[in-house]
Amino acid sequence: MSAPRHTAAVGFTEGPITPTLLRFSLPLLATNFLHSLSGTWGAVWASHALGANALTAVVTASVIFYMMMGAAMGIGTAAGVAIGQSLGAGDLRAVKRVVGSALAFVMGFSLLVAGAGWALSPAIVGWIGTPEPAREFTITHLRFTCLAMPSIFTYLVMMMVMRGAGDSKTPFKFTLVWIVLSMLLGPLMITGAMGLPRLGIAGLGLGSLIANAIALGALVAYVYAQRLPIALHGDDLRHLRPDPALLSLIARRGLPLAMETIVVQGAYFVLIGMVNSYGAATAAAYSGAAQLWVFVQMPSNALAASMSAMAAMNIGAGHWHRVELIARRGCTMSFLIACTATGLVYALGDLPLRLFIPEGGEVMAKAWQINLIALWGWIALSASMGLFAVVRANGAMLAPMLIFAVSMWAFRVPFARVLQPVLGEAAIWWSFPFGSVCAALMALAYYRWGGWRRRPLMLAGAQPTPEESQLGE
Repeated sequence: MSAPRHTAAVGFTEGPITPTLLRFSLPLLATNFLHSLSGTWGAVWASHALGANALTAVVTASVIFYMMMGAAMGIGTAAGVAIGQSLGAGDLRAVKRVVGSALAFVMGFSLLVAGAGWALSPAIVGWIGTPEPAREFTITHLRFTCLAMPSIFTYLVMMMVMRGAGDSKTPFKFTLVWIVLSMLLGPLMITGAMGLPRLGIAGLGLGSLIANAIALGALVAYVYAQRLPIALHGDDLRHLRPDPALLSLIARRGLPLAMETIVVQGAYFVLIGMVNSYGAATAAAYSGAAQLWVFVQMPSNALAASMSAMAAMNIGAGHWHRVELIARRGCTMSFLIACTATGLVYALGDLPLRLFIPEGGEVMAKAWQINLIALWGWIALSASMGLFAVVRANGAMLAPMLIFAVSMWAFRVPFARVLQPVLGEAAIWWSFPFGSVCAALMALAYYRWGGWRRRPLMLAGAQPTPEESQLGE
């Protein structure tokens, strides 16, 4: 007989949908905003204290960081879906199994990636054709970014499993600790203020590492002190040596999302190479313009995460009529908010860009032109993110990855390459909205006619062994 459903599952599977989505999204939105603000703050300090070439380093390292983060995000998303479905079905024992497997994988993986990233940074920076004035900045910043990966990736998976359990407020509180400390330490370490060593661009990555390690330690202590459903106590600790069948299942479900991140960021990687071919001014202009894109995407990302958590619990409880409502209302809200955010950036003109490009001139003119062409494409992307969040809530991870792969590598990158002889560098900027619209149309088609609704619950193929069942009694 199933255990009573967790309180969060009851709140997500009953009552009004729109207010619940909004309440759950607000901490996520605040978290995303803080992350973006921290990145912007670091970019501002780097560009003002070290010059526009340091800004190019920040953006280049960010693309590589998010590419490597794909595996952690894939495991975290799959784990969050499995936890949400398990709570919806009242199976707390399954929650413990998933948490142990997810954490064991991400800790081992991130250590390997950090070591490889540190060693290969010079080769990577050379391969993408980083302009010579920005090369040393980029190598240094990328290396310290890699050094921070184990702590940051573990923290991110912790946040995602907590959200899967219906708690978005607690991760926000500890993320606030991380971001505030990072925003304090980064500038101090860049400039050497208050008696600290002057580390230059290395100070950004090192400051983030120290801040995140403190937040991670505090979050783990809180989880155990409150005895949350994801805490592993006593016999639960055996799940840190995961069951191969369960880990394989989570990895298979998470792999498409990990590949999606690599596919998407890999396309950006190629496009950055195209941007760099036009010289340091164009590279700096693109870096400045891209800093604003994250703020337009933030509300859609927060709503998508909320939609996924809410839909997963309703799927686990068998409430499919609510799943359809979650998709419809969530996508409508995401579209309206993305339109508002895009309109606001356009209305402000070059004012936000002055934060990153204080000298103005050619770089400012190019950055404004980039935003004028590319920014509105994120409105179409908001619809894709919402629809994909719902289908992933039933474990359908492969189709979104394939759609993004097609939109990036069959539409966006070829569009930029083929039209460069005609449009010049503007072909790169036009490729962004073109790819986003193509992705949105394919996402809608899959949501309406794809077979994602017929999938079994995620853990249906990974039942506990008889020994584990006896220990869980």
